[in-house]
Amino acid sequence: MIINQIYSIDSCDDVELNIKRGSKLEFRLTYDDSKEIEAIVCIISGLGGDIDDNLYIEEYCARNYNVAVLSVNYHCIGNRPQTGASFYINELDRLILKTSLEAIGIQLPVDMQNLKTYDEFYCVVDFVNKFIEKLKKEKELSEDYCLYLSVGLEPTKNEYQNYGIMQAMDIINAILYININLPFKVSNMSTVSRMGGYKDYINRCFAWGIFSQFMCKNLSLEY
Repeated sequence: MIINQIYSIDSCDDVELNIKRGSKLEFRLTYDDSKEIEAIVCIISGLGGDIDDNLYIEEYCARNYNVAVLSVNYHCIGNRPQTGASFYINELDRLILKTSLEAIGIQLPVDMQNLKTYDEFYCVVDFVNKFIEKLKKEKELSEDYCLYLSVGLEPTKNEYQNYGIMQAMDIINAILYININLPFKVSNMSTVSRMGGYKDYINRCFAWGIFSQFMCKNLSLEY
């Protein structure tokens, strides 16, 4: 029978930036409990058009091969709208909007500082968009004019993007956890990785010898 098992464990703090981690590491392990597992296939998820294919790939591999498939929700994977991130605005976004509108002579009927949420910001942008369309029809703006604005993306779980190290360590920690806490029968098991740019960071962690530093310092994992 195909098993989809979800894990939520402690992982390492961000030693590189000296930030204590506040979120759990979550990952899914898929395997056929009737088979003797010969390898763990680690799918390193990205944010492209195949983002929703992971579960299909995991179950296909587990059903047709003697493998267990590991899919890791690594640190800050929720940094895009399609993975749960939410829009927000800050002082810089308000300043860009104000300066851009002043450059084309548009005065808003609201105070920029009163824009606290993305929904409020969107309502203003919708108004501005319609006003710009009106100016284009009246030939006061060129047809190819575009107003460039700025908004931020707030990742899920109050995480942040540090571009590689934390993500790589999460994937390594997930593999180590499963290796010590095997829920299936094994046969000369090996590990294979697939997809995603963080594979390169994993290789560098081993090659540069920083693996032991990041795994051992401030690490609360109980293996």
